[in-house]
Amino acid sequence: MAEQPDSTAISCAKALSSFVEKGKALLDLAEKESREGSCQEFVRQKIRIERKQSLLGLIEAGATLYNSLSVKQKKDAEDLWSKNTNCAALREALQDFKELEVQWDAFLQRLDDELQLSPKIHNVDHQSKCISPDTPLIDARTGETVTLQKYLGRGKKILLVLIRQFSCLLCRLHVQDLQKNQSSLDAHSVQVVVISFGCQEGASHWVEQTGCQYDMLLNPSRKMYSAFGLGASLQKVLNFGNMLIYSEYVANDMEFPRELPWIQDDMFQLGGNFVLDEHGRVLFSHRCQSPIDRPSVEDILSAQ
Repeated sequence: MAEQPDSTAISCAKALSSFVEKGKALLDLAEKESREGSCQEFVRQKIRIERKQSLLGLIEAGATLYNSLSVKQKKDAEDLWSKNTNCAALREALQDFKELEVQWDAFLQRLDDELQLSPKIHNVDHQSKCISPDTPLIDARTGETVTLQKYLGRGKKILLVLIRQFSCLLCRLHVQDLQKNQSSLDAHSVQVVVISFGCQEGASHWVEQTGCQYDMLLNPSRKMYSAFGLGASLQKVLNFGNMLIYSEYVANDMEFPRELPWIQDDMFQLGGNFVLDEHGRVLFSHRCQSPIDRPSVEDILSAQ
């Protein structure tokens, strides 16, 4: 007589099936909407955190999945599934889950290809290269035009933190982590400067919300982003694996910041961290492969 699956396995199968059903509905709608007009219009108007039926709705669906399983992280859910593989319904749900992941990521890659958004990560070693000290930037607090020369030649290294959109939660958490480790940065003579491609109004709102104490400079042309090889990508930001990691934050009662509706931003721009010596030579280079991909303070300091 075949062993009967226990209630945990059945609950897992039901929760996973519900998630897959929701994910397929979101993907089907996105594929339909992307064909109704231009891809640019679809990305700009239809992929928004406040739209529950947009692709970003998978974040909330993932949090619901975790809560249904009484876990807070994807790895804990996977541990639970691995312990109940004797359940045929769960195996079937897991197969549907994997198929959804493939379809989801393929759709995003198609959008990247059509929009030519695939990150322009150049095979250039930025180590030992110099960034022009005359690069024009805008002081986010005063609106004055400044250059990097202001920060060079003072016997300190400069950590440039190029953020993504103003509403990027992971960027905010990264800056918070840097501020918590300020004593370590001071001990290594590292000064942090935050760089954004956004407008001054958006930057002022960001500084007020985050309480950031660092200097913040604006690079609307994104020439600095290009110089460091930072591109943009839907696939690298919204891929299936990342969405389930974003769900962990929601499951842990963290809210994703909302965009200011009248300020144009770019959810798909990738960020990075770069340390310059006092002459502007790049000592450390980290081009983020996704919003989650930020170096730790230890990584930054150990590379000096």
